[in-house]
Amino acid sequence: MERDIRLNWEMIVAEARKRRKNRGLTQQHLAALAKVGRSTLNRFENQNGDVTLSSVLRILGVLDMLDRKREGSLILKRSESQAITAMFAPDFGGATPETKPLENQEPYEFLSALNISEEIKRRAIEELGSRGAAMIPKVSLSQAQLEEHWPTQFAWQT
Repeated sequence: MERDIRLNWEMIVAEARKRRKNRGLTQQHLAALAKVGRSTLNRFENQNGDVTLSSVLRILGVLDMLDRKREGSLILKRSESQAITAMFAPDFGGATPETKPLENQEPYEFLSALNISEEIKRRAIEELGSRGAAMIPKVSLSQAQLEEHWPTQFAWQT
């Protein structure tokens, strides 16, 4: 199957350079953090010569330009008014969990959108019904999912 995938390389490089400068990093410092040579970083930023994909990914990773999954616990709560909210608490780092009201969305649909397995969804919904709260540990969510559901807590830091 053929896919039409295009990258705006100039935009990627410009954003990487901007982030490096905004963070006060020299090319030498960023190269050390990314475990690449300074000459490799210079070729990348100046688009002059070949750079391996693994080196580019290490550079972009240090600059938080890759969509990595974050693992944590998903917490569902039912209030006295029967409103249901969802929070995501990352295992490492992160601000105070932001509350997402599910409003008219059923918890089952919300969990399905996050690719939670059928068995875990069933258990969480049972717990939510009997205890008023449920916690699902070891949930891995992409940056895009986090920004969609908890935009204040997980906004990209540029």
